[in-house]
Amino acid sequence: MKKLSLLVVILFVFGSFGSAGAVDRTGTFAVGGHLGYSVGFGDVFEKYEVSGYELGVGSWSASYQNKVTYSFWANLRYGLNRNWGIMGIVDYQAGDVEASAGIAGISGSVSDTYHWTNVSADAILTLTPEKRTCPYFFFGGGMYFNEDVSKPGVNLGGGIEHFIQENLALDVGTRYHMIFTEDNNTNYLNVYGGVNFYFGAK
Repeated sequence: MKKLSLLVVILFVFGSFGSAGAVDRTGTFAVGGHLGYSVGFGDVFEKYEVSGYELGVGSWSASYQNKVTYSFWANLRYGLNRNWGIMGIVDYQAGDVEASAGIAGISGSVSDTYHWTNVSADAILTLTPEKRTCPYFFFGGGMYFNEDVSKPGVNLGGGIEHFIQENLALDVGTRYHMIFTEDNNTNYLNVYGGVNFYFGAK
């Protein structure tokens, strides 16, 4: 995250010496790259703890927890008009599993990693396309894939683009995910930062 912050500062300082004005997104494409960090919500990411007592053994305890951590994703945007556009996203999300157990005064823990990939299509609404700093909102859905299964899900979020050149914008925001699983929904919030490069922007 420190490297990401440094990159954003360098890009901002570099771009402040150039010119940037309003960008008409109609009929233009943009490609972007983003890094982020996620926090999980709901039953899937709660910490489960159990304990008990066995004759001849003594007290025992165990715990288990899923976490989501860093992510990186790429997007492709297309402007339908000055305000509305469509966006395709390919998103890699990493996570950790942590488990621990103790019995008769002896304890230990193990951890493992996992990941999934999200491919989604979203609609995006830009509120102030005539300005250098443009808030936006987006929503859509897609599929979430891991090594074994694939599940449908939806996402929505919002952010701010700040143009440091006429075709280059810093991009920060948040994105909320809901994956539809059998027993419950898998929900997590991603906070991200990155850049978008516009082709044919005017």
